[in-house]
Formats: sequence, C-alpha cells, structure tokens
Amino acid sequence: MQNIIFIAPPAAGKGTQSHLLKEIYGYEHISTGDMLREAVASESALGLEVKNIMDKGDLVSDDLMINLIKNKLTNIKGKPFILDGFPRTLNQALALDKLLNDSLYQVIYLKLDINEAIKRIEGRLTCSCGKTYNVFDDKLQPKQNGICDKCGRKLVKRNDDNVESFKVRYENFLTNTEKLIKYYDDKNKLHIIDVNRNVDDIFKDISKVVTND
Repeated sequence: MQNIIFIAPPAAGKGTQSHLLKEIYGYEHISTGDMLREAVASESALGLEVKNIMDKGDLVSDDLMINLIKNKLTNIKGKPFILDGFPRTLNQALALDKLLNDSLYQVIYLKLDINEAIKRIEGRLTCSCGKTYNVFDDKLQPKQNGICDKCGRKLVKRNDDNVESFKVRYENFLTNTEKLIKYYDDKNKLHIIDVNRNVDDIFKDISKVVTND
C-alpha cells in the first residue's frame, strides 16, 4: 500500500477522501493541525516548545514540524499513512525526503476549479470531530439537519468559509505550491486528479494510485 501526500486547495475534499482511505484501507491520517494540537496536549518538551511558538502567534519552523512528523511516524509503527498539510513548500519537501529516505509514497494533487470550490465552501459544514458535510451534495449531507452523523454534535460553518477570504486562500495556495508540484512531478511521483466531480468517482481514481492499479 502506497503512503500518500495530499496537495490540495481549500475545499478540494481531502478530508472526505482521507476519511474514506482510513475506513477502507486502514490508513493513518496525519493532519498537521491535529498533530500540533496533540503535541501541545501531551505537555512533552516538544509540545511545550510548540505551545510557546503558537502562543506568540509565530509559525512553527520546518525543523520542528519534521521532528513532530518523525515522532508521529514512529508511533504509527509502519501503518500506511496520509500526510495532510505537509509539506507546503519545497524546503519542507526536501526535508521530508531525507526523513523518509525517499521511501514508498505517492503525491496526489486534488485539482479543483475555483468556481466549483466557491460553491463547496458556501455549502460546507464541519464538526469538531473532524467530519465534513456539504448541504449542496446529496452524498455529503448529514442524515439529520445540522447534526453530525458520527458523534451527534452540532455542525458549524467555519468563519473563513466566505467567498472573499476563500479567494485569497486559493490564490495563496497556487502561489505557494507551484514549486512543490513541479518538484514531485520531476520525481515522477505526482498524480493529478480532477475533483470537479462526485466523491465516489474521485475515490475510485485515488484507489488506483494507492493500490498501484
């Protein structure tokens, strides 16, 4: 089973696809946001360092993120993993390759048209457990209006899920990942998957990558 690095603009559905990969293939989903929160909650020396940086409003350094990922990969004990949110830059990709020793992994770029992306963010609802829904997609609607199917908590709309802030995030993504995408393409590890489609068809194409079909 191939380890996966997801590169995706906001609203591309990587959370939904990661959830499916976890359920069907037993992947470990490594989200950098979750990882930082876990490190802080652990109150370890590394976690306290992360907390001090975040409390000051500073960005966590590449070296520190690599250490966090190294610890996480050690703890999952060889399970196939999805990296979500890292690397975000070419420097991070180079550091990650040293850590992984260029081991078995593939990079999936979820390519999303901006107009479709805007439609998605306007209908997106999230739960504190991490599950995501969309009121405009029959397959992604909650069974009970406004309530998470998984944990029963109330669904909310993210503060940054508005058209104005989204356009900025989308353009920043394109700018920041241009070199990263070229790097993985040159290494023949990049798979571009069009996600302007339904969830099932997208997952079929992702499954072909992870199973080498």
